Amino acid sequence: MSEKTSQTGGAAPGPSRSSAEEWKTIFRQIEQQVRRESARIVGAKEDADWTTIGRQTDDAVRRAAAKTVGVEEGADWEKIGTHVEKTVRSGIATFVGSAPDADWATIGQSVEGKVRSFLQDLFAQKPKTGGKKDDTVDPWH
Repeated sequence: MSEKTSQTGGAAPGPSRSSAEEWKTIFRQIEQQVRRESARIVGAKEDADWTTIGRQTDDAVRRAAAKTVGVEEGADWEKIGTHVEKTVRSGIATFVGSAPDADWATIGQSVEGKVRSFLQDLFAQKPKTGGKKDDTVDPWH
C-alpha cells in the first residue's frame, strides 16, 4: 500500500498547481481584461500599459472640461481653472451688485456694505411714531 490518499480518503491528485497559483492566474487574467477594456474606453491601444491609459484618460477629461467651460479643447488645466474662476467671480459680482470684472476684495466689500446697511436699518433707533402700529420692521421690503 504505497498509494497516497487524500484527507477525504480518495486518491491524492497528481502534481498540480497550488491554489494560490491558480488564484494568481485568475487575478492576472482579470487585471489584463480590465486594462484592455479601460484602454478601449479611453481610446488607447488594447495593449497599452496603465501609464498610457492614465495619460489618455487625463487628456480626454481635460478636453471635455475645456469644451464644457467654453475654452479651446487644447487648453491646459491652468487655463481651464482660470476661466472657471473668472466666470464664477463675474457671476457673483453681478449678483451682489459689483461690476462684472470686480476682484474678490471688491465683491467682499460690496457684500459687507449691503449686510451692514440691512442690519443698521433693522436695528437703528427709529423715531417715536406716537404709538402707531406702523412701527413694525419688515426686513424684506
